[in-house]
Parts: sequence; C-alpha cells; structure tokens
Amino acid sequence: MLAGQLVKVPYYVLSPGNATAVEPLVKVDGAPSFQHQGQVLFTTVSLLGDANVLAVLRGWLSRDDAVVSQRDITGGTPRKTYDQENVQAMTDSKLTATKVALQRLGYPVTAHGSGVAVVQVTPQGPADGKLRTGDVITAVDGVAVTLAEELVSAVGRRKPGDTVVFTVGRTGGTQTVEVRAGDDGKGRPRVGIGLQTQDLRYDSPVKVSIDTGQVGGPSAGLAFTLALIDDLSAGDLTGGRKVAVTGTIDDQGRVGPVGGAAQKAVTARRAGAVAFLVPPDEEHDAKRHAGSMRVITVRTVDDALAALAQLGGSTPGLPTTTTTTRPTTTTSTAGRH
Repeated sequence: MLAGQLVKVPYYVLSPGNATAVEPLVKVDGAPSFQHQGQVLFTTVSLLGDANVLAVLRGWLSRDDAVVSQRDITGGTPRKTYDQENVQAMTDSKLTATKVALQRLGYPVTAHGSGVAVVQVTPQGPADGKLRTGDVITAVDGVAVTLAEELVSAVGRRKPGDTVVFTVGRTGGTQTVEVRAGDDGKGRPRVGIGLQTQDLRYDSPVKVSIDTGQVGGPSAGLAFTLALIDDLSAGDLTGGRKVAVTGTIDDQGRVGPVGGAAQKAVTARRAGAVAFLVPPDEEHDAKRHAGSMRVITVRTVDDALAALAQLGGSTPGLPTTTTTTRPTTTTSTAGRH
C-alpha cells in the first residue's frame, strides 16, 4: 500500500469534473442582455497527472474513469508547457466563441492579428526542416499576412509543386524560407504546418468577457457560443431546461472533437441536464455513459441551434441567415495547412 502511494507512473486519470452554467460567467457591454430560466452548461474533466499506482488501479476499476498514457495527453510536451498551452487554448476559445456568436446575431466583428505562428510542423511534410515551431510568418510571396486564414488563402492560390516563399520572424530576426508545396490528395497545395494567429483579437461594438477561473483547454467553445447567443437574445435558447454542451468552435462556426466525452457525460447527467450536445466523434463514448439523458451530435453552431429548438428552445429576433462557411483545414485560432 505504501509503495502504491509513493510510486508515480506515466499515466493520467480522467474523472468526471463539473458542469457549470455559462451565463453567470458572462459580462456584456454595448448590447442588451436577457436572463432566462434555462442553462447552457459547459462540462469539464478532472485530470490527475503524475498519478500513483493506487490511483491508476482505481481508475482502471472505475466505470466512469479512464486511464490514459501521459504521452497521449501531452503529446510529449513538458507539463509546464502543456498547462500554459491549455490556458492559451481557453483564451482563444473564448475569443472565437465571442466572434462567432456576435456575427450570428448580426453584429459587425473585425479580426486582427500580428502574424501567423507555426504551432506544429508535420514530420516529413513539405515544410519539415524548413519552417519551425515558434516561427511567425508575416508574409507569403511578399504579400503581408496577419491572420491564419489570410495565409491559407495565399497558399491556396498556388498549385502543388509551386515554391511558396514565407517571410518568417525567427529568434529576433527576419528571413525568407522557401517551401515547395505538396499535394493534399485532392489536387490542392499542402505545406504541412499547424497555424495560429499571433495576438488574435476581435473588434466589435459589443464587448464580452467570460470568467472561467482556472479551467483550461478549448473544449467549451461551443458552450460559450450558445450561451452568448442566449444571453443576447430575448428567447430562452434551452426552453427553460439544463442542456450540457461540449466541443471546440472555429471561426467559421464549425464544431470540433474534444476528449473526455464519457466523463463529461457523467458530469452532465449528474447535473440534471436533459440533453448533451457533442461533436459526432464523441457520440459513442457519450452515449455509453449518458443513461436516460439524450445525446445529440452537432457539426456547426446552426446544428446546435436547431437541436435546441427541437428541445423547446426559442430565439426570437435571431437572424435566419448566417455567413456562408467554406471548407478549409485552418482556422484563425488554430489549425493545419
């Protein structure tokens, strides 16, 4: 027993966390807001790192917990860096949710950035050995770029086999890097990098802040988006009931997969949610732990709004048309190209 408590193993234990109503965390300036009986809940997972042997054994024996290797969670990133990345991911998630919600409500929103950070280079991809993680790209073929989608558009205008010239900020200096574009398998150019807009911010007449405390990660993006739409709409989006939500959000309103869906389903069920909105990739795990709670898969914000309407929610005054989305592999907050 003593050895089991003292010996640490390279595993994380994922357990059900909390289900928190988003609306009380939101402060809005510049637009009228409304109070409702219902609640949009964002769900979390309790993550135990540096677990001892006993904790791992308990996790393996628990129906609601999961034991995951350290590398599967962090990708080999040092713990301190991983925690910092999660904090930044939460910040980016709130920014993107604000942008998507305000645009869906018809408010003007303008994005700004100071360049495009390279957050990952695909091994053996076209940019491997040329671009580096931490590089900040400020121009493509001599044309300035400040947002990730601008870089994607610039590369997209080339053809597989073309040489793309990037102006890169690296270690205090600036240099040009040439990358011969590959083929993504569909005849489109591919460079093989993960992107993130540097110093991303959005300008809008409506100012929004969301106080999430010490919670990190991007998985509450959809919940934030829906809660903001609810807060700024006269109708009750959830029909007076509790609805739990998980999933990332990108700047085009698309919902992305997250981890810990099983544990979040347990959390949502215990909180009394009548339904749990999840990305399609999470449906199987969520349903196995949902009990009688309904699990609904959504791919976009509009899918989520439609699902809430079927549950009895209403959004009078919400515009019926949205900005047309375009298929892409990169968002203004994070993505790959």
